[in-house]
Amino acid sequence: MIIFELVRGALSGVPSDLVVLTEVGAIIIIATIFAFLVRITKQPLIPAYILTGIVIGPLLLSLVSDTNLIVSLSNIGIVFLIFSAGLEIRLRKLKEVGLVSGFGGVLQIVLLFGIAFFVALGLGFSGAAPTYIALVVAFSSTMIVVSLLAEKRELDSLHGRIIIGILLIQDIAAIVALAVLSSNLTFANVIMVIGKVLLFGVFAFLLSRAANPLFRNTAGSKELFLLVSISFLFLFSIGAFFAQLSLIIGAFFAGVALANSDYKTEILGKISPLREFFSVIFFVALGMQLQLISREFIFSFLVLLVLVMIIKPLVIMFLVRLFHYKERTSFFTGNALAQTSEFSFIIATIGLSLGHISQGLFSTLVLLTILTMSFTTYFIAQEKKLFVWFSWPLHILGAYHTRKESLEFIKDTAKEIILFGCHRTGSLLLQEFDKNDLLVVDYNPEIIRNLINKKIACIYGDFLHEEILEKVNLHNSKIIISTVPDFEDNVVMIKRAKKINHKITVIVVAARISEAKELYAAGADYVVLPKIISGEKMIDLVKKSRRDRRSLRELKREHLKQLRDVHDILTNN
Repeated sequence: MIIFELVRGALSGVPSDLVVLTEVGAIIIIATIFAFLVRITKQPLIPAYILTGIVIGPLLLSLVSDTNLIVSLSNIGIVFLIFSAGLEIRLRKLKEVGLVSGFGGVLQIVLLFGIAFFVALGLGFSGAAPTYIALVVAFSSTMIVVSLLAEKRELDSLHGRIIIGILLIQDIAAIVALAVLSSNLTFANVIMVIGKVLLFGVFAFLLSRAANPLFRNTAGSKELFLLVSISFLFLFSIGAFFAQLSLIIGAFFAGVALANSDYKTEILGKISPLREFFSVIFFVALGMQLQLISREFIFSFLVLLVLVMIIKPLVIMFLVRLFHYKERTSFFTGNALAQTSEFSFIIATIGLSLGHISQGLFSTLVLLTILTMSFTTYFIAQEKKLFVWFSWPLHILGAYHTRKESLEFIKDTAKEIILFGCHRTGSLLLQEFDKNDLLVVDYNPEIIRNLINKKIACIYGDFLHEEILEKVNLHNSKIIISTVPDFEDNVVMIKRAKKINHKITVIVVAARISEAKELYAAGADYVVLPKIISGEKMIDLVKKSRRDRRSLRELKREHLKQLRDVHDILTNN
C-alpha cells in the first residue's frame, strides 16, 4: 500500500500523457503477474484479469486516476474481439441454425424478460426498476462467450453457431432497448434501429465484393495489409457510432464482410496481438467497476444470481431442445449463456442517470455482471463434466425427436481405422486410406455434410460422448487416429479406448513435449508433435533443394495438387 502511495505522489505534477502510460503499464504488469500465478494452478486467465481490476480499482488501491480512459480503451478490446468473431462466421453457416437462433433467440429474450420482471416485482422493486432488472437478466455477454469459444476452437461447432446466432439476436434487441430507454418508446424508433442494422448487413455484403482485390494489392506490404484490415474494422465501427448503434454491431458486420475473403486467415493473424492486448484491458476495466452492495440488497442479489446462472440456462436448454437438437447441444448452448451482458453496464448507467434505479440496485447489477462473467469461464472450460453431472433436467424431453442432428453416413461401423477430427491433418489421411476401411468422427457439421455427399462413412459428434463411442464400435477396430489438439480429451479417449479394446493402436497429436510424455503414460502407442515434424520436413526440403532445385519445384507441384484434393474432400465446391 505504501509503495502505491509513493507512486501516486511521484506522478503528481507529471504530464498527463506520461501518467496514462505509467498507469496502463502498471495494469499490464500486474495482470501479467496474476495471470502467471493463475496459469500455474491451471485456472482460466480471465478471472485473473478481473482480479487485477479489483485490486487496482477504487474498491482497493485506487491506482488508476482516470478510470474513464481505461474503460474507453476496453471498448477497443470489444471491437477487436467481435470483429474476429465476425471473421469466423459466414452467414451461410448461420443460416443452418437460423430458426433456433432467430425465433428461439427472440423467444428466449421474451421469456427471461417476463420471468425476471415478475421476480423483481416479488422482491419489492417498483416503478421502472423491474424493467431494468429484466433487461439485464435477458441478455448474455458476446465478449466473454465469443472469447472462450474461440479459445476452445468451438466457434464452428453446432452449438457454437447456435450461440453466435442467439447472441447476435440479443445484441440487436439490446440496441433497440438502449434506443428505447434513451428516448421515447415509439414504434418508429424501434423500426428505425432495426432498419439501420439491416442497412449495415447490406453494406457488409456489398463491401465484401471489393475485399479480395483490395487485399491482393496490399498483401506485399505487411504494414499496409494491417492498416487496411483495421480500416475495415473502424469504418464499420465509426459508421455504427454515427448511426447511433452499438460498436459491437459495426465490428461484427465488418468481420462478416471479410469472412469470405481469401485473406481471412492472414487478417486474423495480423490483428490477434492487438485483440489480445485490448481484451486484457477490457477485463481489467470490468474488475475496476466492481462495487460493494449494502445489506438490504444481498438477498435480491442472490435471487438474481440464481436466476441468471440456473434458471436462464435451463430456459435456453429447453428451447434449443424443443427445436429438435440433442441434449448435448442444448446443454452446451444454455451453459455458455449463463451470464449477463456488457450491455448491462450501459443499461444500469442509463437507469441511474435518469433516476429510474437507485445507487444500491446499480451496484447490485454491476456485481451480478462481473461475477456471472467470471463464473462463465469455468462453466465453458468444464462444459463436458457439467453435462454429465447436470443434464438430467433435459431427460424430460428424452424421447423428443432430434432430426436437426441426424448427421451421419454409416452402412457398417466395423471399420479398421477410426479418425477423430477431419480438418487439416485428418483430411490428408482421407487421401491415403481406403475409404471402405475408414470412419470419420468430427464436431463440425459442415465437414460431416460434405463427407456424407461424398459417401464417406462419418458421424457428427464429440468423440468422448458415450453414444458416439457405441456407434464407432471400437471392439472391431484396429487403429484410432486423433487429430484433435485437446490434451485432456485425448487422455480420456486413450483410456476409454484401451479399456474397450486393449489391442487397439492409438495415435494422437500433442502441442508440447510434456504433453506427449503424459499421453504415452496414458497408453498412447504413438504421439505426433506437428512442430517437430514440420522442422524435420523443412530440413529435408533444404537438403533436396541444395542437391537439385528442380526436385523442389516438382515437390511444389505435388503439394499444390494435394491441397486441391484436400479442398475437394472438405468442400462442396
